[in-house]
Amino acid sequence: MLMLGYLGRQIGHPWPAPSQHQQLLSSMSIPTAILHSYLTSVSAQDWDAMLSLFTDDCELTAKPESLGFPVQVRSQLLGALKGSVGNWFAPGALKFTVNQVYETKPGNTIIAHAHSDGTSKLGTPWHNEYMFTVEVEGGKIRRITEFIDSGFLKSFIEAETKASKA
Repeated sequence: MLMLGYLGRQIGHPWPAPSQHQQLLSSMSIPTAILHSYLTSVSAQDWDAMLSLFTDDCELTAKPESLGFPVQVRSQLLGALKGSVGNWFAPGALKFTVNQVYETKPGNTIIAHAHSDGTSKLGTPWHNEYMFTVEVEGGKIRRITEFIDSGFLKSFIEAETKASKA
């Protein structure tokens, strides 16, 4: 595996000027650029852009299994992300930072360590950590596995529930 020099660059909206954005993307491998585009579109809640990044037979799996999230296929992605990110955050309020990216050979899969920060619509702070495995096929995401900090997610949901009743 090859670790890329893509440490600590924040992915979120707004991103640097378009000229800088293109320059950054052009220096990345295709899977890394696709992950960048995915996280940027989720942050901006640009759902059409997000869906355009996935193959027709894609799968998104949120882990650990103890969370009980089923595997999402393309037809379910929009509802799942709108029901979480779209419900909890205003567009652009969730910022992602990719800490490390590892590429496999021949270069169709990456493993990325990232974190995100933001504040929900109800004022609850969000600071989560992720490990993504992204498999690319034909320039699109075929499979993405997202490991999240389940302890944080549980406390965030509890705080959101409490805030919604206040």
